[in-house]
Amino acid sequence: MKIAEIVPAFPPQHGGMGYVCLHNALELKRRGHDVTIFTLKKNGFDYGNEAGEVMGMKVVRLKAAIGLGDGGMIPRLCSRLKGFDVVHLHYPFYGGAEYVYLASLKGPKYMITYHMDVYGDTLLKKPIIATYEKAFMKTILRGATLIGALTTAHLKSSKAAKLIDWDKVIEMPNGVDIKVFTPAKKNAALIERYGLTNKTVALFVGNLQPFKRLDLLINAIEEIGDDRLALLVIGGGYNEDEYKKLVKDKGLEKQIIFAGAHSPEEGLPAHYNLGDFIVLPSTHSESFGLVVLEAMASGKPAIVTDLPGPASLVEEASDGFIVKAGDLQDLKEKILLLHKDPALRAQMGEVARKKVVAKYDWFKIGARLEEALLNII
Repeated sequence: MKIAEIVPAFPPQHGGMGYVCLHNALELKRRGHDVTIFTLKKNGFDYGNEAGEVMGMKVVRLKAAIGLGDGGMIPRLCSRLKGFDVVHLHYPFYGGAEYVYLASLKGPKYMITYHMDVYGDTLLKKPIIATYEKAFMKTILRGATLIGALTTAHLKSSKAAKLIDWDKVIEMPNGVDIKVFTPAKKNAALIERYGLTNKTVALFVGNLQPFKRLDLLINAIEEIGDDRLALLVIGGGYNEDEYKKLVKDKGLEKQIIFAGAHSPEEGLPAHYNLGDFIVLPSTHSESFGLVVLEAMASGKPAIVTDLPGPASLVEEASDGFIVKAGDLQDLKEKILLLHKDPALRAQMGEVARKKVVAKYDWFKIGARLEEALLNII
């Protein structure tokens, strides 16, 4: 098959959707298909040698005529899709999805993987998003031949639930490279760099967007008040400066460390193995939690909120804990349980690793995606 993968953000820009797209493409290529990734060319990124190829994958980066948040209007995409057998659209992609739909009217059919809902975090963005969704979202979703749900529970709770034809829905979860993300000893040089000697290390991994609620986790660490407990923040962007100021104002700079963003090829696996457990305190918009799977593959238990997507990854008290979204007291209690009990952490981490190997290996997800795309043609 000649396959087009469409995604708004792609490496070297950090983000779960881009990495999912990359691994989908790699698995399809491994199976002998001709895959091209179409994405946005964004200001502020030095693409270097990755402008037209990433890990051997063909990448076409299109400049947006008009920027739309993390998306952008790319009319040229419509004509560029001629000659492809099938299109795999990672949604939402405001400004790109519309042209996938238009191309499908006389060209290749498309499958959507529905990654997340979008909520405006300002008074200006909210009405813009609402207007866009009213005008285009139903048409784009109904135009797809198949819709991949990261989890059925998440899709049922999403904005898309009332707009889609449920007969078209299949489960298409994210996956993990279990050879890259695997348990290993803590890196002594990194332990010294971040001042983590003899400390229990909680991990937060991801872009520092407001809905991920790093502020709530910072407050939990402050209220626990144990300097033997550290929080390592891996990620950046969005509200990064605000969170760094919050930590400084609270006098927690030696206990809460910002390590910056790291890719799977540039130190992320080693940073996961610095941690003793991961915390994902998101209160909305979190459709899955790829970082949770990466941590679990690394042998770390997880604390997640009761949002449908992340909660589906964790079995309560077996490989982690599920807390009520936004509940500071519940979050503190579960952090303390793992902080104080190394044996429990080790036991849960072993269970977590076994689960990911059995269910979320990218090789297995790739086979499922290939079958779905073949059924579209």
